[in-house]
Amino acid sequence: MSRVFLGPDRGHSLEARLAKATEALSVVPVVAILMIGTRLRAIQLEGGLGAPPLWAQLCMYGATLACFFRFLTAVCSFRSESEEALATAQGIRSTATAMLFVCCAAIAVSTLVMEAKSGDNEPLGTMMQCMLALTVAYFTETGVREVFAKVQKPEDPAPSYGSFSPTSQEEDLLALPARVSLQFPPMLCVLFVAIALRAVQLHLEPRFWAVCATYLTTLATVLQQLRSTMLFMKEGKGSLLGDEAAGPAFCPTDSDQKSKIFWSVTTCCIYAGTTLILLSVASMESKASAAASAPAPLSTAMCCVMALTVVYFLTYLLVMAGSLLRQFFGTWAQSTATGVQRALAFAPMLCVMMIGVRLRAMQIGVRDPPYWAQVCMVVATGAVITQVSCTILTESESGAGMVDKDAATKLMLLLLLGLRYAASAVLFVSVASLMISLAWMQPVLE
Repeated sequence: MSRVFLGPDRGHSLEARLAKATEALSVVPVVAILMIGTRLRAIQLEGGLGAPPLWAQLCMYGATLACFFRFLTAVCSFRSESEEALATAQGIRSTATAMLFVCCAAIAVSTLVMEAKSGDNEPLGTMMQCMLALTVAYFTETGVREVFAKVQKPEDPAPSYGSFSPTSQEEDLLALPARVSLQFPPMLCVLFVAIALRAVQLHLEPRFWAVCATYLTTLATVLQQLRSTMLFMKEGKGSLLGDEAAGPAFCPTDSDQKSKIFWSVTTCCIYAGTTLILLSVASMESKASAAASAPAPLSTAMCCVMALTVVYFLTYLLVMAGSLLRQFFGTWAQSTATGVQRALAFAPMLCVMMIGVRLRAMQIGVRDPPYWAQVCMVVATGAVITQVSCTILTESESGAGMVDKDAATKLMLLLLLGLRYAASAVLFVSVASLMISLAWMQPVLE
């Protein structure tokens, strides 16, 4: 909006502030899905009226407040000319970050130690276990980046929204899979909690091969995060999260054969495991009867989460494949990756919103949210997919080579650009409608 309404000159300063502030927002989807997972665990143990312990609920408020403070300090202090103001903002941000990490650790502990009042405790499911493991690994990596991050100074160049983290011009594109060490966990956590919600509501459980695939995917993701964390500590460069909220994560510069094999193997495991997990959703069997004839139909929220997961991982796969085949598609991959990241930035949080609406319906005893809310889910999902598609078609054709295009090509690119902006507006309206449905949803009186 700063670009559209303020123009490239006046909007640049605001855009730079907001681009920098996205670092503070990059952890929000993981924080939110951790809260939803804790709430789901309480419902699993106590039914629709179950709630986490009071101290865990207070930690949720504390984590939310900390996220707001991190964002506000980043917006207000970026490129400030006063060293004193920078020091004050950094102190506030550090305090808020410590508060955020402590509160999230307490929320995760509450999920593990929560017990039913009746004493009849169900074991923590596979999906919830893996969600907690990914959350711990994610916050470990972000915590290390907080400690070793280079503080932004007034003379530093302003970041561009969705841009790559600073790397050498001679960087090996085979290292691209390492960029996603902070991109995959939020989407995987969302998928795991969505499946856990379906399992709790319909009393289902994943099959053995799906459980193995879940553990495999989690292990590969955690290994990537540990490797990326060690490389970040070793290299010691880059900002807090690069532009992880909307751009690729920090890219390690090691290009030895062992490193290439490591990233290739772990990435293949993540994709293979995620594929099996998605296939297992419709084949989950009832806990009461393993011989259940027909699986329960998928909810609209579950279908949308699965669709966004497929688009999310498939888009990354296309970009990584283009990088690996750089002799043929390297230029396309480099020009497209940044725009695709911007288009996918809302996918994890959109999934969190849809799961929250679905969980609210479950809490008040309704199987599905209102029909219009389900329509908003489908429309929002379609908007994200439209944005991604338009970005893939337009980003690689824009830039300096645009002047050499014929009139028909330019017209097509302008139409796609307009469609992308329209999809963005539809996405915001749909999310606002989901928030309204979350607040106004009422139980159905029989």
